[in-house]
Amino acid sequence: PSAVMPLHAAEGKANCDAEPDGSEFHHDFYFGYNRRLSCFSHAVSSLAFSAKGGRLLLSATGTGDVKLWDTGSWAEAGKLKHCMREHPRALIVSPGQSWLVVAYSLFLQVFNCTSPYKLEQSIPAPVDELTKGTSEWICDILSPVRRGGRRRSTARGSHETRPARGRDDRAAHHAGLLAGLVRGAMPHQEPAAEREAHRAVIHVFGRNIVCGFCSGQLQVWSAASLTLEKTLSAHSDSVYGLTPSPRHAPYESRIVSCSADQTLRVWSCQGWYVEQHIHDLRCDRSGVTGVAFSNAGDWLLSVGTELCIWRVIPGRKGRIYLGLHQRLSSILGGDGVRSVAFGKGDAIAVGSRDGVLDIMTKHPGPPPDPA
Repeated sequence: PSAVMPLHAAEGKANCDAEPDGSEFHHDFYFGYNRRLSCFSHAVSSLAFSAKGGRLLLSATGTGDVKLWDTGSWAEAGKLKHCMREHPRALIVSPGQSWLVVAYSLFLQVFNCTSPYKLEQSIPAPVDELTKGTSEWICDILSPVRRGGRRRSTARGSHETRPARGRDDRAAHHAGLLAGLVRGAMPHQEPAAEREAHRAVIHVFGRNIVCGFCSGQLQVWSAASLTLEKTLSAHSDSVYGLTPSPRHAPYESRIVSCSADQTLRVWSCQGWYVEQHIHDLRCDRSGVTGVAFSNAGDWLLSVGTELCIWRVIPGRKGRIYLGLHQRLSSILGGDGVRSVAFGKGDAIAVGSRDGVLDIMTKHPGPPPDPA
């Protein structure tokens, strides 16, 4: 792993080591306020854009309400019915935009992705075979299935996606994953409370599932055989976020993790080593709570005390570097950011803890407050 690098030194490090290789991105833009979509009475707990152009934005609040927004006009497109009265753990739209999945603690709800957004299936949290205790859903991921050649189907016969979902078992104190709509759990791993899973993410082409834990560890699983391939000592505190680079980005696959230890780490998926380690010295005790790549993989945003925009810079020998581009502190509101998401045209949806949902967009020129 590379040496620990404070956030204020990251920009200089990236610029010194990076060399143009023909695939360097254009970063002559800044991000600024565009519009306010809504003000809710509870925190905006989850945000997600749909794939393939991002025609939909999903927002969820602490009351369990999930609204859909048309990203062309930014008008409200609908509202999901039969939602649970609690804040969703995760929102996701299938790659083919056929399904909407909302994860609550005890149920996964699968909706049709076309109006009137009918509830198609409700999947209860699994019951542990040994303790008979009920688990809780933490997150849900839909991995794309190849459209050419042999196809795999889910329990409902859909050829589009194969879901994988993370859970937290309070009774047995272990982490597990399920693949497909038919329950097939991974083998239990070291029954310890600190191994409770926080996030799960499907890696490139569905070959790997990566899980982050309260212990700061990352686990890399084979999505095909559901076997553990590698355990990484990633952070010194809870892992709060994981984001994979886009499949069509002009560089090899990366995953960026963030943690309560106030750091971000860039992981190369070829060998699973740390390519860059950044310490955000301006974070409070909550650390870095979220991270996300843009659709083209040329930007990365992180959520801490401030919302930070990073340039993704291709460098020597296929490496990439994150260079701090812009800090956005004036848009956080009184209570700070709760959720963020990158969408079409690099639009950023920002949900605050006091219920404000704003849209930020890209504008030509350098940042007015360069980092």
